[in-house]
Amino acid sequence: MNKTDRLPYDLVLMEAIKDMVFIVSVELSPVLKYEFFNQAVFERTHLTENDTGKTFEEVFHPATATLLNKQYKKALETEECVVYEDSYLSSSGESYYSETMITPVFNQKGQCTHLIGVVKDKTDEWLTKRENEETWGRLKESRARYRSLYENNIDAIFSLDLNGQILTGNSTVEKMTGCPLNTFIDTNFSDHIIEKDHELLNSYYQLALSGISHDFRTKFIGCAGKAIGVLIHFAPVKVQEEIVGVYATLKDMTELDKMFDQYSESESRFRIIAENAHGVIVLMNHEGESLYVSPSSKRVYGLDPEEHLSMPPFHNIHPEDIAQVKEAFSLAIQNAETYIVEVRRKHKSKGWIWTEMQGTPVFDEEQQFVHMLTISQDITLHKEREMQLQHYAYHDSLTGLPNRRFLKDFLSEKISQSTEAADVLTVILLDIDHFKEINDQFGHEIGDAVIEEFGKRLRQSIDKHDFVARLGGDEFILVLPDIKTTEQAERMAIQIQEAVALPWNMENDSLEVKVSMGIALTPLAGATGSSILKNADVAMYESKVAGRGTYRIHCL
Repeated sequence: MNKTDRLPYDLVLMEAIKDMVFIVSVELSPVLKYEFFNQAVFERTHLTENDTGKTFEEVFHPATATLLNKQYKKALETEECVVYEDSYLSSSGESYYSETMITPVFNQKGQCTHLIGVVKDKTDEWLTKRENEETWGRLKESRARYRSLYENNIDAIFSLDLNGQILTGNSTVEKMTGCPLNTFIDTNFSDHIIEKDHELLNSYYQLALSGISHDFRTKFIGCAGKAIGVLIHFAPVKVQEEIVGVYATLKDMTELDKMFDQYSESESRFRIIAENAHGVIVLMNHEGESLYVSPSSKRVYGLDPEEHLSMPPFHNIHPEDIAQVKEAFSLAIQNAETYIVEVRRKHKSKGWIWTEMQGTPVFDEEQQFVHMLTISQDITLHKEREMQLQHYAYHDSLTGLPNRRFLKDFLSEKISQSTEAADVLTVILLDIDHFKEINDQFGHEIGDAVIEEFGKRLRQSIDKHDFVARLGGDEFILVLPDIKTTEQAERMAIQIQEAVALPWNMENDSLEVKVSMGIALTPLAGATGSSILKNADVAMYESKVAGRGTYRIHCL
């Protein structure tokens, strides 16, 4: 790269970094004053250029000023990075959750002259955490699938007990450290961290045991005493809402540390970039041609940087995604805004992988476009996990059928699609008679097998455009859009009875299974999902009163 092509760190710090960056000067007494804000600060807070040179007390109310003084002075006194979590209101009044890292910067005499605060937006992570709590029960049922994700994670993962003893780890541990996995088993995790960080490690571990996750930088000791720069994330492991251990995820930061060393003259500012660039960094001109490609291109895409540089613009973007990328690229330059897209990119040997690409246009002092800074990360595993969670949220884990949530959306869609005042929707509510007795006499494994088989027989009894769901327990429901008369509904009920009457042979046990059905034909005009199900409930009650093993039809 020519000297003129070198990264303009001031512009990157001011405009390309989307985390909020505060540079605070340390004067005598000591007195802390703001010396620099990047563009993100102006966009998300009430601070302006006029606040440069002011103290915390001069720009914030007393409570906030006290908190900031406490955290910044802690970093100043300990000469260590300080990380804390907080929440704040943006200039538009929206609530955000954040994580702040305060880093002291020293002059050649070893005196701390500045404190750099980087505020990362953790709002999506916080909201995601709340959503994940609702799906935790379903994730336990997919232990085998999770194990695959665990083993194939690009980061090293250790499973630790409550005392920090290493129980196991994934295959990446050996690749990253060069040591066989069994050399770590039954040892304490802290034994493999550089001694000066033991106290910091212990504090973050105790936070994880209390349910609070954190990231922090340190060095992990691999084979032959080699120290590997890593970013460690502690996450508590919960079983039935009880913390039983901790997962320690180690991201290898060696490559970024090398980049950091190459630009040591801009240490404090370049660290902000390095800490956030875990993927492939590419600088492109206005035509999309690559000017610089980071060495991580080999790991993420199987391409050497030199090979990547020789390729035409957007060479490894999926044909169906190229238009989206080009449009985002052009609009980012036009509007001076960062773009983020999720696209498929070609790995040299693995084929298409999912990538998140974040592009930020960089301009010179005359607001002329200089280049586009892009950071791309492989999110294939994340995409797979996202699709799994989506499936678990809308399907029953035992039968694979849609669940109650899916049914609710399906009924809403049918109601909204109705255009005729006389449109009728037929649903059949089904309940296996005396199912509790099957569980009590033959055990829950046989009970589960009956539920699975019952679901299969229902699927085989209906047309492909009909809908079947499991509501829970032994309760199922059919939605039959093409059945408009009681005669058609009755024929379907008889068809289901015949399917249920076929022999039930479960692990050498012969069972007799019967089903009660409540059938409702409900006009869609003015109907709701709840009213449709209520009509089916009324019919089911009448069927039970009639002696079970039969059906009743409720019409409005």
